Amino acid sequence: MLDRYSPVPLYHQLSETLLDQILGGQLKPYEAIPTERELIDAYEVSRITVRRALTELEQRGFIRRIQGRGTFVEPPQVQRSLAKLTSFSEELRARGMKPDVQLLAFRKEPASNRVAHALQIEAGAPIWLVERLRLADSEPIALNLSYLHLHESIELTESELREEVSLWALLERKGIRMAEADKTLEAILADEDQAALLQVSIGAPLLLVEGVVYSRDGKPVEFHQVIGRGDRYRYYLHVTR
Repeated sequence: MLDRYSPVPLYHQLSETLLDQILGGQLKPYEAIPTERELIDAYEVSRITVRRALTELEQRGFIRRIQGRGTFVEPPQVQRSLAKLTSFSEELRARGMKPDVQLLAFRKEPASNRVAHALQIEAGAPIWLVERLRLADSEPIALNLSYLHLHESIELTESELREEVSLWALLERKGIRMAEADKTLEAILADEDQAALLQVSIGAPLLLVEGVVYSRDGKPVEFHQVIGRGDRYRYYLHVTR
């Protein structure tokens, strides 16, 4: 039961109680949570308290209310650190999720002015373009465009990219180890193509991360654009003073 003598508002106590059940596995992803009436009766609170608690959980991305159907537990968000250089696949596996990938495009092409500037090469120099759809537990989670400037002796094949979930793991086998990166993060809205691939509505919030990744010898190897679903993707940064 909730503590009515606590200075913590009842709606927040209820929100935290339901969150404990979600994180503890009593309420599972995609499962319907108790109805408003059931919560009112179970916790002896008002409808306003229940609705404020559910609004708080929805704003934090833990539940989704669907008109006429009920309120459902959202699957866990993919959290990635901005302070540590890890691959998408490494992050998912560390959180107990299964990474997968669909190869959308793969070709060698001349570098555009923007890509050339990011990779510190001449415009028109040959680069590899790898476009992939990233999945977490079989659910589309992000679009990933990688522009690679590799030594002319290094070749990539379509079969390698289809077999290896992690592009960085593939590059490491070829002697290229990523060491550091510069990144920017901004919010965008899904266009028609992005919405179709990520299975969201047109205009849905997305997170765009652009970055340049450097090898151990300090040379820029990859310029990437990662477009993640705003409802499933979260970046975090730990800072100290």
